[in-house]
Amino acid sequence: MIGDALRAFVAEELRVNPDKLKETDRLQHDLGLDGADAAKFMEKFAAHFEVDMTRFVFADYFGKESLGCVPMWIVWIVIPPLRPDIRPLTLSDLQKSVRAKKWKKPWKSS
Repeated sequence: MIGDALRAFVAEELRVNPDKLKETDRLQHDLGLDGADAAKFMEKFAAHFEVDMTRFVFADYFGKESLGCVPMWIVWIVIPPLRPDIRPLTLSDLQKSVRAKKWKKPWKSS
């Protein structure tokens, strides 16, 4: 379950309706967070909730925002092998880290 504080934070940062957020929402895949925007969001998340993110590997969960002036999702459609292997990062995963006050790596799905 997502706590009220995390729900409010995500809703404000991403400008989404807090009532629509679910614990299974994935930051990159469902909420469209990637690249520099994702980096900024994660920095704010860590500061706001005082979460130690020293073990967080950004490239595991987010890709680059663009390739020059071409958005990366267009490149991924045209040339699928260039699509990075990105792990989903859910609001539930963020909530676990908020509770622990340190980055809690999500379980690897099989």
